[in-house]
Amino acid sequence: MVGIGRGCWVMRISKHFIIYLGLCSALLVSCEKNSEIKVYRVSKAPLEQSAPQQQDAMSTNTAAPRMPAGLAPTAETAVTTPPNWEAQPLSQMRQASLLVKGDNGAVADISFVSLGSAAGNVLENVNRWLGQLGQPPITEQKLGEMAQRLHTSLGDVRIVDLAGLPDNTDAARDGRIVAAMVTTANATLFFKMRGNADLTEAQKSDFMKWVAAVCNAQTQTGPPQMAAAPPQAVNAPQIKWKKPEGWTEVPPSTMRYASFSAPSEEGGKIDISIVTFPGDGGSDADNVNRWRGQIGLAPIDANTVTSQIAPLKTEDTTFSTTDIASDKTRTIAAWTRRDGRVWFFKATGPNTAVGKEKPNFVKFIESVRF
Repeated sequence: MVGIGRGCWVMRISKHFIIYLGLCSALLVSCEKNSEIKVYRVSKAPLEQSAPQQQDAMSTNTAAPRMPAGLAPTAETAVTTPPNWEAQPLSQMRQASLLVKGDNGAVADISFVSLGSAAGNVLENVNRWLGQLGQPPITEQKLGEMAQRLHTSLGDVRIVDLAGLPDNTDAARDGRIVAAMVTTANATLFFKMRGNADLTEAQKSDFMKWVAAVCNAQTQTGPPQMAAAPPQAVNAPQIKWKKPEGWTEVPPSTMRYASFSAPSEEGGKIDISIVTFPGDGGSDADNVNRWRGQIGLAPIDANTVTSQIAPLKTEDTTFSTTDIASDKTRTIAAWTRRDGRVWFFKATGPNTAVGKEKPNFVKFIESVRF
């Protein structure tokens, strides 16, 4: 009886198995008839893909983990970040994710992403970033005028500084993008800082040092230096000036030829910078509107910009100057183009303080000798 029971059980299983095989065969035939139907997975645009948060958040003072394929790995303590940069959970797209906070709720998001070398079309990426800021696309020629180059041991890094605030966007969280990208034989590295315009300006120097350090770390055997040679200072002629009383010289940053600080009776300080680039450095309208955006002012047309520019003659050259003021912040700037380079001199700070310091700034410009 036991043996017969087992045999009946086997026979019942076999019948079900035969029916199952028949159904599978029918499905296979149906699939073959409909083989033209295919499913594709489409990835989102580079640098903008969202992904589930991971648990391996990067420590604030460590290098970006999981360096791109084909590049030398960096020790975790080789590249440091500023102490006010807060590490954020990493995504599938980011090798580094950080956040910096400013006054009145201002924030800026900082990211490092590695993609394949085919992602290295600079113009397409720049126009995508401009679109995110509500700005129109630019041409290759315009890109050549505005893009800067940062020399690192990994190669020349292309840098763009973009301003714009889309409609119905919180100015505390948006308004400016500083981005850098470099393509190697195996990968394209993207570095991006996006957030409040004033905060992004204040963090730009540290951002550029960090970009240079990460790039240099790829080819250095020891811990890299945080700062790289300023791109505009390469082959730049030496100039002289007379520093006004009360100004403090600040070590030049990655993007600056020289920096100074002047005190303000209202609190805070006035930031004075000298920057130089090969070429003409873009149009006056573009530069003035970029400075306007940095202090929260809307852009103006080229004719209005021209009406707000005044010449300042010195023994060596003639500078163009402008004075821009918002409710709280003021920027005065002077620039000149000579010998295939453009030189920008700028002072930014509290409105009243910059007004009081303007005579010293003018004397400083008049003292410059090339």
